[in-house]
Amino acid sequence: MSETANGDPQALAELRQKIDTIDAEMHRLLIERGAVVDSLIRIKGTSNPANAFRPGREAEMMRRLVAVHSGALPVTTVEHIWREIITTFTRLQAPFDIAVDMSFQPEKMRDLARFYFGFSVNVDAMPDAASVVARVGQNTDLGVIALGRPQEERAWWRALVGASAPRIMSQLPFIRAKQRPADQPALVVSPPLADPTRPEIRILAVISTAEVVNADGVEVLANQRSAGRWDSLVAVAADLDDAAVAVRAGGEIEKIEEVGSIARGIALDGEPSLLYAAPQNLGAT
Repeated sequence: MSETANGDPQALAELRQKIDTIDAEMHRLLIERGAVVDSLIRIKGTSNPANAFRPGREAEMMRRLVAVHSGALPVTTVEHIWREIITTFTRLQAPFDIAVDMSFQPEKMRDLARFYFGFSVNVDAMPDAASVVARVGQNTDLGVIALGRPQEERAWWRALVGASAPRIMSQLPFIRAKQRPADQPALVVSPPLADPTRPEIRILAVISTAEVVNADGVEVLANQRSAGRWDSLVAVAADLDDAAVAVRAGGEIEKIEEVGSIARGIALDGEPSLLYAAPQNLGAT
């Protein structure tokens, strides 16, 4: 059956022309965006990734995107396109690669890295989370570390303690939706940033004599037990001080140290949590 048998050939031609016009405008705007970034580089000299990475700004962008999105195109597809654009233009300001923890769910972790950082960046496989943190601490790359193990063999987050140490800057996936691609939970580790995320969620390294438990405003991300002590990586609501965390988390807390901060993600699956909220409950970061 010919194409014209199913529709008006004139109407089809007009629709294709509209698509061509839209494609040309999208390309023109990308070129214009590149020119703006060139000006930004000249004015700010952002050759240091610590000045180029802005996770709070990215979170705000994703929230605006979700707020106005409509139509048949999945919002996660639009997110992927934007992530590719963000990575490409950030690398123009300050070259970087991605070090990825491949010790847990390696295929999902590679998919996650490519979905969020695209194909213009090198993805380097690392044997474990500790190697990722060490890599980030030695240069200006980002690291992606998997979450979800029943228990960690090493408390890799200990290497995040200290003013000059790498920091946890964001979580993945940022948009949580049913049947979404690249859904492996992970954390992004960066060098200390000039413009870190305004803390909606603080990330803490906690040492205790008993296992830390999830509670209102407290969520355990990872833990490791050794010599009668628990060493835990814990997400807490930013308005909770350390004393409140100690009361809610249970056990006898010996030490609490902040190792990063993140923005709350967007829950499109109807299941809000400490780390994710419905779009209407999220403000600007």
